[in-house]
Amino acid sequence: MGIDLHNLALLGHAQDRGVGYARTIGIGRQALFIDAPDLERHRALRGLPVLVEPIAEPGRARYFEPLMQQWFGAATVDSVDASRYEQATLLHDMNLPWSADQAGLGSYDAVLDFGCLEHVFDFPVAWRNCTSLCRVGGHILHSLPANNLTGHGFYQFSPELFFNLYRAKNGFELVGLWFAQKADPTHWWKVANPTTVRRRVTLRNAHEVYMLVVARKVAELGHMPAPQQSDYAQQEWLKTGAPVAGPIGRGTAARALDALGLLDAARALRERLRAIGTSGLALPAPDYERIVVADLLRRGKPA
Repeated sequence: MGIDLHNLALLGHAQDRGVGYARTIGIGRQALFIDAPDLERHRALRGLPVLVEPIAEPGRARYFEPLMQQWFGAATVDSVDASRYEQATLLHDMNLPWSADQAGLGSYDAVLDFGCLEHVFDFPVAWRNCTSLCRVGGHILHSLPANNLTGHGFYQFSPELFFNLYRAKNGFELVGLWFAQKADPTHWWKVANPTTVRRRVTLRNAHEVYMLVVARKVAELGHMPAPQQSDYAQQEWLKTGAPVAGPIGRGTAARALDALGLLDAARALRERLRAIGTSGLALPAPDYERIVVADLLRRGKPA
């Protein structure tokens, strides 16, 4: 759990989009995983003061409190964890509901989930805890594994989930959702909403991909119903006449290959070529729009 270059950029861009950090809580005490030269480049790009941190012993973690206070104006920086091993300010197992008599309920301007919820077995309870900690008008920020990170935690996440969770009927507004590839800290990809393009937005590539999410809480609605995947929940999708994916058509070439016993081999080759073609750093348009991160941070330009 921590703040890397992508998460630092997300904090800055979210600030430009109206996110306030006066009262911030990290889901897990966030460590700082940024080398000094990269941190200095970000500081210069944003015109920030020199970051003053406590002197840490070699090999010991640097934590997020000084950064949140000095660069993002936080007056209160809390953290929650199931144990005391990183000295979080609040102790709570996120598998269990946050009760009304616990500290912090509905009081935070920003809730930061940078690499926590994939490690919590009962994700729906943990997510509802995040929403309960956030005040109306506050924001929740996520940075979670999306692709090629199997084994990192219990889960990898689909954008479809967060497009469905952060909707007006649940008391939220989705400010932005992007993919970020660990191998390329200079770009994000804005992800198309499946309900807008009226089809599933999928991804297959060969790189570790994180999903970055910013959502604003606009109302306190109490219990929120379980989401349904959009193409199952919206019956109008079934009325568009869009073709349904199926087996390869038996045209002349397919019949010839089948007669020679080569049709399965041809299908396997096609899949391999598709995998090679989608394995690079660039994510496929129009479902993904490439964003230059430095442009966002330099100009505060919405994306």
